[in-house]
Amino acid sequence: MGIIAVAGGTGSIGRTIVEALVERGAHDVFVLTRKARESDNVKFLAVDYGDVNGIAQALEEARVDTVICAFGMESDAISQAQINLIHAAERSTVTKRFMVSGYDMLFKDEQMTWLPIARWARDADKAVAATNLEHTRVVNGLFLDYYGIPHWKSYLKPWINGVHVPGKWAVLPGDGLSPINFVTTKDMARFVTRLMDSSGWKPVSFIAGQTTTFKEICEIAERARGERFFVQYESLESLRNGRISFPEFVETGLEGSGQSTESIFAMFHLTSATGGYTITSDDTLDRRFPDIHITTAEEVIESSWRGR
Repeated sequence: MGIIAVAGGTGSIGRTIVEALVERGAHDVFVLTRKARESDNVKFLAVDYGDVNGIAQALEEARVDTVICAFGMESDAISQAQINLIHAAERSTVTKRFMVSGYDMLFKDEQMTWLPIARWARDADKAVAATNLEHTRVVNGLFLDYYGIPHWKSYLKPWINGVHVPGKWAVLPGDGLSPINFVTTKDMARFVTRLMDSSGWKPVSFIAGQTTTFKEICEIAERARGERFFVQYESLESLRNGRISFPEFVETGLEGSGQSTESIFAMFHLTSATGGYTITSDDTLDRRFPDIHITTAEEVIESSWRGR
């Protein structure tokens, strides 16, 4: 039995991972927080993410062998907190493994100039690669939860990926037919949990989930809701210019980077339409753990919206 600490374990992704770890029951689980608190299921470990030596000491005292970072990457400050955590894990004499926060796409250096989250991801990758820690980053494409919220159990905050099921509208990038890999947060967390039982981590752990398109997602949603949606197609040129014709927007949490909400959504949809969220590797956790059932888009949307 290992001892795992989850940073960001009370957030949207981290909370789901913590619940999966507790459900499996194979390891002791700590949640790293800025303030001490109590819970019946997990133990909380208070840390100051600005104090590398203090974090290292806390990890050693709790005998933490594996750190899972599940920060919502929204700012330079959060990015620096993760890098400090990596340095602390390296200094800890008992910590041997580190999972970098991501649960998204495989970012590339060329994206760093126009996509802040890519810069934060690459900075973390370089920092952990410079250590002796066994490490990995989970790459899983997009989350299906967004198409079921608020009727699908999820801790994710609202977001729009092509299709807005509550509002019965869609804005599809390009022709809407670019292949995209999707998975629910709960399925992703199950794979993360199984990785905790495994040795020999690779720098990237791919989850293929289900491969489908925004157009197919829209058609599933139309069938579930029993009517046609208002559908528009956004050209790649428009997306490159930071424009996307959403009837309404939700805050992304990334506005602090100096970009508008519209331009942020345009960038993500351009990325979706040009293969950024397509898993091309055959070396996936799906193949490694074939007993994990993959929840499909149809299951999420039908169970969340049929009759509503």
